[in-house]
Amino acid sequence: MKNTSLSAIISVLTLGFFAASNAQDKVTPVKFFDENGAYYGPDCDDKNYTGAYYTGDYTSPFKTVLGKTDQDIKDKLDELWNHYFGGQNDKTVYYEDYDGGYIVDINNNDIRSEGMSYGMMIAVQTNHREQFDKLWNWAKKHMWKDPATGGSGYFAWQANRDGSVRDWGNAPDGEIYFMMSLLFAANRWDDANYMKDAQSILKACWKGNGQSLYSEQSYIATFQPSDGNNTWGDASYSLPAFVDLFSRWSDTNKDKWQKATKATRDHIYNSANSQSGLCSDYSNFDGTPHYAFSENSTRYAFDAIRCPMNYGMDYYLFGADAERQTKIAKVITDFFERDGYKHGHFNWDGTNGYGDFTIGQAGANAVATYALLKEDSYKDLVKKVLQKAWDAKPIVGSQRYYDGLVHYLAMLHLTGNFKIWKPKPKVIKDKEMEAQEINGVAYKEGDTIDWFEDCQLYKVTFLKAAEQPADSVVTGDTTVTDSTEAIHRSIARTAEYKMQRNYDLKGCKVNNSSKARHGMYYGRKVLAK
Repeated sequence: MKNTSLSAIISVLTLGFFAASNAQDKVTPVKFFDENGAYYGPDCDDKNYTGAYYTGDYTSPFKTVLGKTDQDIKDKLDELWNHYFGGQNDKTVYYEDYDGGYIVDINNNDIRSEGMSYGMMIAVQTNHREQFDKLWNWAKKHMWKDPATGGSGYFAWQANRDGSVRDWGNAPDGEIYFMMSLLFAANRWDDANYMKDAQSILKACWKGNGQSLYSEQSYIATFQPSDGNNTWGDASYSLPAFVDLFSRWSDTNKDKWQKATKATRDHIYNSANSQSGLCSDYSNFDGTPHYAFSENSTRYAFDAIRCPMNYGMDYYLFGADAERQTKIAKVITDFFERDGYKHGHFNWDGTNGYGDFTIGQAGANAVATYALLKEDSYKDLVKKVLQKAWDAKPIVGSQRYYDGLVHYLAMLHLTGNFKIWKPKPKVIKDKEMEAQEINGVAYKEGDTIDWFEDCQLYKVTFLKAAEQPADSVVTGDTTVTDSTEAIHRSIARTAEYKMQRNYDLKGCKVNNSSKARHGMYYGRKVLAK
């Protein structure tokens, strides 16, 4: 081996990672903290799938597929917040009183745990802490059966605007979104009180002070944790990405949450009809439709429109069930294309379409296309589905609550603004790199970025770039003018690189971990070729 500097080898490999990233329309993230220091960046564990949990990459398909700019996305999100939370008559769903804030189902003139928890999730993801606190104060006072005082830990699913309760029964989608939004809030705003409340509900889900929210036999969310309603479920209550996070962050019942993670992924997949891709509103634990209360229960009617959003978010946040989720995303995307986006409700098998296609469905179906972004044959159809979600206008009038908020949540996912807010990393190291261009941005001496390498988070400061002949790249044995050729040569010499990677580069030891996670996390894709 010729006497070649390790920095030259690293530089070539770095270029290779960027080349692979660009070829797949991927962006190398260089920011993992919000303006207040809250962390949403990469992580490592013994799985390391391709999802944003592991990479910190929340690149919006609106940008990569539709060509939208950061300003376009900001304007869109401002429009949604001002519409649904801005207080304007005939638009808003958010109201305040002396006990805090509440979300109203306008058509039924009531407050539901579903809507309250959706409002809290929207508030934490958009960094509106004042509204988050007001919603949580109102829900705690009027809807929560606090386990600290002997309550079940669950929430009344339906209340009146004066705070009185219409129905003390609960609907698990509310509990699931409450728990997830509180965990995110605890991490984003560094508040132990949110964490305490979240852990109380998490503990209650498994025979806390009452019956379990999740089946003790199937580990799937029940329709309701009460006799007669706990032997079946609702596919739209299956939120695998959330349950995966519960299994990581809960202080109790970790073994059960881990089993529930797998069971939840199985349930939402099994609930999607093989011909239409549709879920039914209510489902047995094996995924088949379950009849209860009305004929809509066995149809794709109202609850079930959320299913594509549930597995689409799991695909891009974790990627742990990518093959099956891509399969059902193809089926449902093809189905609505065949229908011409005319109908909003169907039998489970896709027959007997009726009602209108809604903006909630446009948003939820678009989130499912995260699973199709790598499918070349779906390129045009994905663009069409994304455009429908982008073009959807916020709803005015009596129907604005449910479809409006489902669409709003979907837009947070699709704009890259629905993030996994994590506990702050305990150790952040300093690192130096030569000035270079990343994602089309030329970084100069003195600039800083966030960086993730070898399962370690760094704050990188750029140094002055070394002078090299134009259009040339130094490799281990020669200088070539074609950077692609240099990249391929460097990858072919992986063994040589491994011999070098324990060297101390500018004060940063590169570890030979058990998973051989050398180089930047995108480098795993390149080195696997």
